[in-house]
Amino acid sequence: MVLLNSSWLTVMKKIFFLLLIMGFSIEVFSKNQIRKDTLSQKKFQELVHSFYVNKHDTLKAAIYAKAVYNKAIIENDTMNMLQGKFFLADIYNDKNIYLSFCDSLINITKKRPSKNFPSAIYYHKSISYFNDGINSKALEELTLSRQTLRENDSLKHLLFIQLAMIKSSVGEVENAIALYKKAYLFAKQKKYLRYEDFSTLPLNIASAYKKLNKIDSAFFYNNEAVSLYEKINDSLSLGYSFYVLGSIENRRKNYNESIISYKKSIPYIISDENYRILIRAYVKIGVQYNYLKDKKNALKYHLKADSLFNAREIPSKYLEDTYKYLIDHNKKNKNLKKQLLYINKLLEIKDFKLNEEKKINKTLTEEYDIPNLLSEKKQVIKELEKEVNESKRNKVVYISLLALSFVLVGYQVKRKRTFKKRFVALANQNKTADKKELETIPQQTINKYELSNETINTIINGLEAFEKNADFLNSKINLQLLADRLDTNTSYLSKVINQYKRNSFSSYINQLRIEYAIEKLKNNALWRKYTIKAIAKEVGFKNAESFSRAFYKLAGIKPSYFIKELEKSEKN
Repeated sequence: MVLLNSSWLTVMKKIFFLLLIMGFSIEVFSKNQIRKDTLSQKKFQELVHSFYVNKHDTLKAAIYAKAVYNKAIIENDTMNMLQGKFFLADIYNDKNIYLSFCDSLINITKKRPSKNFPSAIYYHKSISYFNDGINSKALEELTLSRQTLRENDSLKHLLFIQLAMIKSSVGEVENAIALYKKAYLFAKQKKYLRYEDFSTLPLNIASAYKKLNKIDSAFFYNNEAVSLYEKINDSLSLGYSFYVLGSIENRRKNYNESIISYKKSIPYIISDENYRILIRAYVKIGVQYNYLKDKKNALKYHLKADSLFNAREIPSKYLEDTYKYLIDHNKKNKNLKKQLLYINKLLEIKDFKLNEEKKINKTLTEEYDIPNLLSEKKQVIKELEKEVNESKRNKVVYISLLALSFVLVGYQVKRKRTFKKRFVALANQNKTADKKELETIPQQTINKYELSNETINTIINGLEAFEKNADFLNSKINLQLLADRLDTNTSYLSKVINQYKRNSFSSYINQLRIEYAIEKLKNNALWRKYTIKAIAKEVGFKNAESFSRAFYKLAGIKPSYFIKELEKSEKN
């Protein structure tokens, strides 16, 4: 009896423990489910607000970013899907999350274009590149947005704003103002100025007038901006109005007032994580402290700008002033190592500036400035070599490094020439002539596999139709599928391709696809605007990497280089 009771108690304990675990699991599941349901019931505005509030906590912020994306999927809201992906890219510090999603949406929507798509997606990609300071890519995406734009007045005027910002960045300020004012008049009539996309307009116009040194107009539009932001309670944009005011006071040479305004704007710029503008603010403050002969503060803010560039790797043409100052400062202090460091950084910024702005006619200053810097760099390296060590061993090391740099330069020059020759040969290649030459092969080649002439002719005729209809663009095509289509078997098909096409099946298909891509890129300007990934998919490759490898194997150059040289040739 005692044994029976003991066994019974043991069983009861196990049942109780099991029920306890089940109850806990159900509770956790219920909480998670409630949490998901609760987030999906929130409005987008609430989720976005929660994202920014919790941005310091990556895990929490990611939850709200995913909630925005998931809710957008449920509600079929494309723009909020984009916002969700933008948040995730921001949290994980990976722009490709956002840009790849944009490309996916473009591929889907360009097949069935609408009032908003794919034009709006190209527009948002343009903004992303512009915010990163990559204006050349921003202009490419903006061009595609304008080409795909349908009847949509709001989007049309947003494109005016974006184009104006790019034009202003390369010195076409009067054209920029004309575009800004078109958009400003439209936004005022439609009462859109309270919305984020249009609310920056008065500040943009003020900045543009400041560049033209039309200070009264700049003040007027900056005051318009302040009135607007106070009215709609937009404290962040109000912070940016201090930044614009600082730049206006700078033009008036009111350096103390300018520094005060710039410093007022800094907390807002930091809270917005706009590091490109923050670098610019630090540089401007440093320059003005230098005008005021305050060397200590000038050095402090130029070093802040350099430190932020090192941390964030955001190139800015405004850093030229910082590195010129730091070169001069270290030259006076006879710190050759740091002088050389900042010379290299200045060269890097100048190279970025020239590439991004793509100026056709470089000024004499730009043509002489860089050679002079290179000459100064050589002189500093010589002095540094003497100062570090006079020994023969170190001299050999430095001479070897110099020789290696010449070898590398020579190699790069030779490589570029080789690529150029390959491009010219490819661009001038006559595809029709090549095909005629291939067509004569069957009659000239000995039938080494001892297949019947009827079988060979049937397969060759089938391959000709296959090529003519561009069926090789189908990414699912394989040896078995093609053999079935030609009413033959894989062994016969493989043997005919090996003998008469002089290729394996996979190399044969890749060659047809690459030749097709080359002809399209040569004859269709729109194709040259596509990403490598998009071109790869168009011609049947599963990814950009396999397409690039096949292209290089056949043509001896990369597809990106081929496209760039085609664009140059067309301009010339």
